[in-house]
Amino acid sequence: MYEWKNMNSNLLATKLRSVVSALRDDLKPELHSAQAKLRAELIDMLLMRLSVEIELQEANDIHERHVSELLVAATGNSQATARAFSDELLFTNLSNEFTRQRVSKVVKSLAELERQWRSRVEAKLTEATRGTVGAKTSGGELVIDPLAFADYLRKRAPENTSITSVKLTTVPGGRSKATILADIEAPSGPRSIVLRKDFGISVAGASVAYEYPIIKAVWEAGLPVPQPLWLESDPEVIGGQFIAFSRVAGKAMGTLFTSDASPAFLREFAAVLARLHAVDIDATGLADKLNLGRDRHPVKTLVMQFRERYRITVPPTPLMDAAFAWLDLQLESIGNERALVHGDAALHNTMGDGDRMTALLDWELAHAGDPAEDLAYCKYLVERLMPWDDFMAAYYAAGGKRVCEARIRFFTIWRTLYLAVLTGGTQTLFESGGDQDLRIAGIGYTTFPRQLRDLATDLASYTAGE
Repeated sequence: MYEWKNMNSNLLATKLRSVVSALRDDLKPELHSAQAKLRAELIDMLLMRLSVEIELQEANDIHERHVSELLVAATGNSQATARAFSDELLFTNLSNEFTRQRVSKVVKSLAELERQWRSRVEAKLTEATRGTVGAKTSGGELVIDPLAFADYLRKRAPENTSITSVKLTTVPGGRSKATILADIEAPSGPRSIVLRKDFGISVAGASVAYEYPIIKAVWEAGLPVPQPLWLESDPEVIGGQFIAFSRVAGKAMGTLFTSDASPAFLREFAAVLARLHAVDIDATGLADKLNLGRDRHPVKTLVMQFRERYRITVPPTPLMDAAFAWLDLQLESIGNERALVHGDAALHNTMGDGDRMTALLDWELAHAGDPAEDLAYCKYLVERLMPWDDFMAAYYAAGGKRVCEARIRFFTIWRTLYLAVLTGGTQTLFESGGDQDLRIAGIGYTTFPRQLRDLATDLASYTAGE
């Protein structure tokens, strides 16, 4: 844990400005009462000034040292304080011409010193305010013109020519892709579709163009996923490639860290994973579309891929290097499985209607590999909601192949390590100026440390008896 004085002041200032950008762009437009607007404006002003003060902290220290030197010279006291200077001026007899000149000189010097400093601070505040407005963030990519999108739909297919209006609503929480609900009005009746859209810079590194054939194949195989309607490969339409889906019933069944899913829902989730892992990637043609689909040792290659990504996108972190080394030590003992793996099969990517699972979402990390990866990935949260043995019993009852404890342990470390690579990469993305949106800051500076904590806990637990 770093102390504030040891933190990079420019970086800390940039974090605060990303908060200000989100406040201005996302929160202020939603405020309606005069009191709420006033409070938001005050928060804006205070955060911006705080960011400037932090950024100029070193320069402020130099300025205060110059002021201190001036006070020492004025009072003749090496321990002079601002209060001592105030007292000196209060009780000085100004009837003496020499004293008057001395005081006048001090006042002149102090005024010029303060003018330079305070002008610099206010100029920096103005510059920072303008810079915040123009900073590179992905938040603006969520703004889509509904009139232009309605026109796009009309031109796309003859049956759409009668569309009268489109309402677009952004679903909050998307970290690597944007999710937008499109409510369409037409004489034939209202209908809704869902758009999954690429950001300009992908946190996970995969495009919807990669996801589309995978989702299409698993939908055709009867798995509960939203029906993919079409892929729009022209990024100019709404500022990024997107997939249009039919809308499914239900709600999101959790976040990365919490869920209120029932045991009945979780048993159905286990059964869905068993069916997913049973999909024949060769017969369906997925082997030619999946990352590692034709690789003879997909798990080993996957670890190598992410190790290279770690070394490129995340500053050297001894804990992460140790975790990669531990995986290397275990590779030979876990076998060599080759099946369809979702890669992000946790409850935050499921939808449910009561106890019924209606969809498994977000297939951008799908690849060929070991089914134990998906099981270890969801175990973190599932075992907080029901006995893990009961979940695995439902998995086996639905046809899932047996998974040994060594593979679960391997992929438990893998889960937190690869999430640390992804989230640590967003920290680098933010610090490099590639994307300084609050969404990126939140991933890099809140989720990344939690992943490192979990990684350290699991790695320490597994190596304690070795």
